[in-house]
Amino acid sequence: MSHSDNGQTKSAATRRRVLAAMGGASVVGLAGCVGGDGGDGGDGSDGGDGTNEFVASAAANPGTFDPTIITDATSNSVVGTMAYERLVALTFDYSEFRGELASSYEQVDDTTFRFQLREGVTFHNGDEFTAEDVQFSINRTSGTTNDADVSFIENVEILGDYEVEITSTDPHAPFLNDLAAVPILTSKTDAISESPEQDDHSFTEQTLGTGPWELEEFSAEDRAVLVPYDDYWHDGDDYPGTAPWDRVTIRVIPEQVSQEEAMAAGELDMIDNAAPFELDQWENQTGEVVTGSAVGFDFITYPVNQSPFTNEKLRRGMTRLLPKSDVIEAVFGGYATELAGPISPGLGAFWDPEHEQNLLDEYVGQDEEEGLRLIGEAFEEEGIEAPFDVSFITNVNRTRERWMEIIQQTMDETEYFNAELDVRAFDDLVPFLLDPEGAAASTDVVGIGWTGGSDPDGHINQLLHSSQHVPDGFNWNLYENEEMDSLITEGQTTLGAEERLPIYQDIQELVAQEVPMANMWTGDVIDVLNPANVESVDQWSPHPNASNRYNTLYKPHLDEIVYPAE
Repeated sequence: MSHSDNGQTKSAATRRRVLAAMGGASVVGLAGCVGGDGGDGGDGSDGGDGTNEFVASAAANPGTFDPTIITDATSNSVVGTMAYERLVALTFDYSEFRGELASSYEQVDDTTFRFQLREGVTFHNGDEFTAEDVQFSINRTSGTTNDADVSFIENVEILGDYEVEITSTDPHAPFLNDLAAVPILTSKTDAISESPEQDDHSFTEQTLGTGPWELEEFSAEDRAVLVPYDDYWHDGDDYPGTAPWDRVTIRVIPEQVSQEEAMAAGELDMIDNAAPFELDQWENQTGEVVTGSAVGFDFITYPVNQSPFTNEKLRRGMTRLLPKSDVIEAVFGGYATELAGPISPGLGAFWDPEHEQNLLDEYVGQDEEEGLRLIGEAFEEEGIEAPFDVSFITNVNRTRERWMEIIQQTMDETEYFNAELDVRAFDDLVPFLLDPEGAAASTDVVGIGWTGGSDPDGHINQLLHSSQHVPDGFNWNLYENEEMDSLITEGQTTLGAEERLPIYQDIQELVAQEVPMANMWTGDVIDVLNPANVESVDQWSPHPNASNRYNTLYKPHLDEIVYPAE
């Protein structure tokens, strides 16, 4: 195998490939448009009946309205974090945990937290919130796909109607972080049980949370309508006791360009899925761009148990070919940071730029010559005759489709692959990933995003620990490594950011060496907001986690509120 291009020629070819994949990027409107039906007020200022309505978009149909078994950011953002609450919640800047359904809490020892619960709180069906509901909700989460959020818990002891003590088996560093992911539901209705699959309740008819919003209407593939919960518990002086909006309508608009068209036409008040390579368009249109830091990341996963991907050289060789820095500039307009592993800059104390760069240089940064050498050796060792057929799969999302198209073209232009791009609806892709006979049993390479969260364990455990193989978790390529399992457990049970940092550096290095996944970048949060329908754009805080994308509208205990325009 020979390759005669010099470095300058390779770089130029990469840029041409990136620009070719972006062909027609400036043409907005050719992929179809969203027509208003006249029923939701269009511009969001009112719903045609004098009400204050906020209209946002969601890029996929919610998969479920049962918060216990939600596995995607869309469902979580539409209902999971709007209608349901947890014991504790993080401020938007991830600087501190605050009580949500807990009025206060204290750490008793390395394995125990005691929570005082808010009194006078009611669920949307009128049931009173008590400690019994905390125990019930934790038990209900156990054994589901979200089991990792509660698997560390050894015991939940009810000390009184409004006091509960939760004990972990071992010291658990992300104790509060994991509890902040467990939605609390009422235990006092026979319609739901600790086994979600046995429920009789229709969650699309009535939400059973304590959150500031309750579901009024849901029309599949069309919209979800939320209204303020009149008996919400907040009684502080700084903010109103209920949300200042009469209604929040979240329209299901899968196509990114269709969201942008609807925003430009004044049919939406907010989108969080704007093309980062076309932000200049908003200078002369309805929306105002608001950006913020993110903790989530994009990545691709290799089918590590399917030949020839069982060969580590192939996985690293393909990763070495990825033109990540060029994609960041061309597709993300520079609004992203290149990654070597699953730890993102938003994790603060766990992000070490120097260590990250060393991993890029040594293992997974772009190096076309080294990448082709490794792929060639892998094909020879595995007895694979080129070209090898491979599909690169992603979901409908104009930005993600573009960078996945660049990856597909990058591989297809080598002598080793006959590569194609397969774009699927998000609702179709998720079941494929969660099926042990789906992605794990194929030779497909999947590109997707992960929200991660505020603790490094949330970026790693569910994707890489052997106990998280699908359908029990999200390790959909069935990666398994005893050293990785041991490091993840060590990271969970070691207290203190300074003490945990070297553990996660070791995890980052192991990921870079074995490459079960190729971590791409963490993109900034980019929201586009209609300034005419809010009191002030300055009130809008983009959340670093996509599961909380609409929460800035009204989370008074986190000092977040956006008022309608007068």
